[in-house]
Amino acid sequence: MKYPALMFGIFILFTGMVLSATAATAMDSSLPCAGGDGYISEDDLSEAVCDYMLGEGEYSLDDVGDAAYIYKFWDGKPKTITDQHDRKVTFYRPIERIITTNPDNSRMIIALGDLDKMVATDECTRSGCVLYRDINDEKIAVEAWESLQIHDGGQLDDLPETNTRKEIDYETMAILKPDVVIDTLWYSRGDAVEEKVGCPCVDAGAGFTFEEMFDHMQLMGEILDKQERADELENFVQSKIDMVKSVTDQLDESEIPTVYFAPRGAKKGFYDAVEGRDFTRTEATYEPLTIAGGNNVAKDCTGDKINVGPEQIVVWEPDYIFVAMSTSVEVSGVQFVMDTPELSEIPAVKNNHVYDCFYPYCRGRPIDRSLMNMFYMAKCLHPEEFKDMDLEAEGNEIYKEILGADGVFTALVEYQPFPKQVY
Repeated sequence: MKYPALMFGIFILFTGMVLSATAATAMDSSLPCAGGDGYISEDDLSEAVCDYMLGEGEYSLDDVGDAAYIYKFWDGKPKTITDQHDRKVTFYRPIERIITTNPDNSRMIIALGDLDKMVATDECTRSGCVLYRDINDEKIAVEAWESLQIHDGGQLDDLPETNTRKEIDYETMAILKPDVVIDTLWYSRGDAVEEKVGCPCVDAGAGFTFEEMFDHMQLMGEILDKQERADELENFVQSKIDMVKSVTDQLDESEIPTVYFAPRGAKKGFYDAVEGRDFTRTEATYEPLTIAGGNNVAKDCTGDKINVGPEQIVVWEPDYIFVAMSTSVEVSGVQFVMDTPELSEIPAVKNNHVYDCFYPYCRGRPIDRSLMNMFYMAKCLHPEEFKDMDLEAEGNEIYKEILGADGVFTALVEYQPFPKQVY
């Protein structure tokens, strides 16, 4: 029986204004209100709508609302995506409740506008890897924290914690009844999450190249049905890259200085045996540096964790050195480099071209820090060519686009003032 089109249209309009109050049955492997063919047709939905409104049938308001969404946005079919570990993940319900396990995915959910759907997250998202805290655990950009409101009216750090760097609480995840868990790429535990939590799990995360970051954006947009917003965000980031490249692409090869990049800082000197890194850890590929007009001296190195001896850095004779800083100026690694006799003859040291830079990691690879290092390094390496670029304005615009919060960069440089040297 085909029910009146007017009633169907009224209910579609009505359900568009309703948020599901409870999660669907975890890992439901069938579409709500679908016919025997596993497809929601107009007839299926019309019948479910009328049965519900007449108090007949087996479907709840959540079932009918979800079916209306699937009919409108998914063409009445289950949605299958391929995650970044090449796993096929199928959704039978729209996503209203999300758990993330690392800051890259949390940050992307915020950027795409779905923070209000997050019901739990990891310790680092809560503690300051999306927004900043100081060494005393005090919030740096307080107004920005306050602007990041979650589903129950609290702030980002009020979300329940369901995992740390190495441990994951499957039981608490299951109790929270998520529609999806978006897990980190560090581990291959998507299948385990689905089995223990009982919902779809997507393995996702950002890479160090902008192309990898764009892939992450697009995957998250596909998962959340936010493809248009994902395109807007990609275009924004690309416009910032193009802004810098329009200058550095015009430089002669002789104008491109050599650079050593210490992305893990130098708080422990040359090498921290516990963490397996410090000043002698570097990256063969760091696009913000090369786009900014620098020649990475480690570009021919291979491996995921590149540790080089101090002697190699001396042999490279870099013109500039960037040392990442994760906390306040009191623990800058620049002074270590400038005061170390073994490094004293390096051109960067002799010419006082050793700079702090933004720490490029935070249990992931934050896109905001990649963009900020690109602009900052360009100003350091080519001050004349970028003298008219307003670093503070660019920084605030970047954080506004990604986090939706005003004045984050201005607040950040009051805590880490090193960028002011190139204002």
